[in-house]
Amino acid sequence: MKSKFRQFQIVLLQIYAGYRELDHALASYNPRSHTPGWDATGYAEDARKYAKRDIKRLHRHIDYLKRVGYVERVQEGEEQLLKLTAKGKYELLRLRFVEHLMQQKKELWDRKWWIVIFDIPEQMKKYRNFFRLLLKKNGFKMVQRSVWITPYNPRPYINDLLVYLRLSKYFEIIEADCDRCSPALFKKFKP
Repeated sequence: MKSKFRQFQIVLLQIYAGYRELDHALASYNPRSHTPGWDATGYAEDARKYAKRDIKRLHRHIDYLKRVGYVERVQEGEEQLLKLTAKGKYELLRLRFVEHLMQQKKELWDRKWWIVIFDIPEQMKKYRNFFRLLLKKNGFKMVQRSVWITPYNPRPYINDLLVYLRLSKYFEIIEADCDRCSPALFKKFKP
């Protein structure tokens, strides 16, 4: 993919991945095997030093996400918790969709085409323009202004984004077999 993730996007995905697997990450620490000149104390000091550095980095990332408006602190009882804002949830869903398509492009093509058809009403024009741009930036080709095609499976992450934005009723995603496709379609893509 041509575009690279910006800093706040990387931070958001890293924190999402970290929270999703936090218990496993903390429970899986095993000291390295014994190396001459190192005793258990040396390993424990190294682990403390790396853990301290990782916690500082995590706090910097969280502060950054608060500054750009993706997370906020909320008070629940006596605890202060971090919560994704609506802007943060939307950005996380969009990034997961982009990440999913990047992964799809690395895999062998299954000779299926995915057709995305949408008919978003005029009063929701900003969503329509957003989706056109999102699809274009992620390798979809326009057949008509509201009909886009790709050789990569956009599900399930596009569905998550559509449900969150309450646009599912305006979209259809169709899987098509490629045996009888026109040669012009193959010229648009080089899967």
